[in-house]
This record gives sequence, structure tokens and C-alpha cells, in this order.
Amino acid sequence: MLQTELEQRGLKFKMAAKTQQLIGDENGHITAVRFEDGSELECDLFIMAIDVRPNMALAKEAGIYCERGIVVNDTLQSYDPSIYAVGECIQHRGDTFGLVAPLFEQAKVCANHLSDHGVAEYITLPTATKLKVTGINLFSVGNFLGDENSESIHFTDPGLGIYKKLVIKANKLIGAVLYGDTVDVRWYQELLEKEAPISDIRDVLIFGKAYLA
Repeated sequence: MLQTELEQRGLKFKMAAKTQQLIGDENGHITAVRFEDGSELECDLFIMAIDVRPNMALAKEAGIYCERGIVVNDTLQSYDPSIYAVGECIQHRGDTFGLVAPLFEQAKVCANHLSDHGVAEYITLPTATKLKVTGINLFSVGNFLGDENSESIHFTDPGLGIYKKLVIKANKLIGAVLYGDTVDVRWYQELLEKEAPISDIRDVLIFGKAYLA
């Protein structure tokens, strides 16, 4: 549904394609992309989305313990208790970060300790993302893929351009994808963050908060 909507705006997609080679001219400018299936796509600008990679070179040089990022505890302290770290450079309980919302929360916890209040702890909440394209409502939060121990509830109405998927595990909501109708995003996110049991509202969960009555 999202692909169809974007194609109507003039975008074209080549899905499930693996890049084999970038072809350039004598000046080193990329002029085409060759894929593993032998096809080529001409271009005058090539952009790669490669995610966020923690920059921990300075920390390593200073002898601070790092794994995939600068390892910190729940108070955002590194292995050197006099050094704190927040942001994309850190690793907290095995997780790294590339969105701004968790960074704001980390900064609050760090500021709490730097100002000698010393009571706050950082908790990684389910990551929520929204597609920022005018006229297209798409929201996802938590583990919306699920696993062998989870189950999914779906609702689809192509005529209205609506798709919903809720992932449930151990009687709790652990992930959601909403397309077209995102009225209940805050409610679903609250259920995830509070790990609230959903057995009493399971039958109407997919339809939104308004149906609880």
C-alpha cells in the first residue's frame, strides 16, 4: 500500500535487488548501478542509507571499554565512573541508538547525575518511528516482526487505505504497524511501554481505543 501510494507520486522501486557494482566515468562520478541479476540503472546521483555507526575512536584511545559502542550502565556511566556518555556513540544493555527520542531521555538521566541528584536510571523503551511524508500516515513501534513465540492480529481495508498489524506475546502487546489510520498510536505505545495485559480487550484491540466502551 505504501509502495503504491509513493508510485502515484512519481517514485519508482526496484525491490529485493542486490547491488553488484557502481559504475563511474573517467572523473570518478557514478553513472550507473549494476545489480546481481545483470540489470543496470543509470543515475547521476547515488545515495546510500547505511544507518548510524557509533563513533568510539576517542573512547578507545582513552582506554574506555567499548563493544559495539561505548558501554554504559543504567546511569549512563562508562567503565570509568568519572566519564558519562549519551547518544549514538553508546551501547546500553546491548542496544545502540540512531533515533533522537532515546537520546533526549539519556540526556535527562545524565543531567540528573551530573547535577548530583543521582536517582535517575535509563530504561530503553520500545522504539517508535513515523514516516515523515506529507499525506501518508505510517507508524511502527516495538517488535513488529514477531518470532516463533508470538502471534499477530491483522486488519486490512484496501479501499480505505488502512493496514494494521499488532504483535502479541505472553498476553502483552510487543509491536505494532499502522498505515493509513494512526489515531491510536499513543495508546498502543502506552500499552507497550507499560507492558499491560491485553486479555480483556483482545477482541477489540485491533479496532482502537474508541471500541473499549
